[in-house]
Amino acid sequence: MKKQILFLIGILACAGFGFSQEKNLRESFVLNLAVSEDQYYAAELGESPYVLPENTVQVYPGEELYIEADVENDVLVNLKNVGEIKNPEKTLIIKFSQICDGRKHQAMMLSVFNPFEKDLEYSAIIYLLMYGRWVETDVIDIKPNAIGYETWRDIICTIALNGWKLK
Repeated sequence: MKKQILFLIGILACAGFGFSQEKNLRESFVLNLAVSEDQYYAAELGESPYVLPENTVQVYPGEELYIEADVENDVLVNLKNVGEIKNPEKTLIIKFSQICDGRKHQAMMLSVFNPFEKDLEYSAIIYLLMYGRWVETDVIDIKPNAIGYETWRDIICTIALNGWKLK
């Protein structure tokens, strides 16, 4: 199953991004990432969903997503991207960004706000520009009503988050 999800995410990594958050699809866009003072990475990406099968959320640098979720037996289910926060008690806020010094890459940062009353556990895989492939990465559980931050020195084209559980 994990290989199927990785394959699907790999295909969708060639798909898109945009700011039409009222839909559950990103519009096509050009992903631009700083590499060094005189180099950029650019890729044209087509339309793609924010939420993939198995409640996997795919996030690109520069995005801030509001993801509503229901809870069943301490598992987050029925994840959906919403354009604005109408139900703050069940809306994750996910931001992914590139940190630069001038035009030079420094780091990538992910922040996830946990609106629930229990610790939030999740898994992440990252698509590394340097290797051109998906790699599993460790993330730390997020305390209730708090923001968890993760940073990486690598240039990450996209990140996929899944396995959402409360504990």
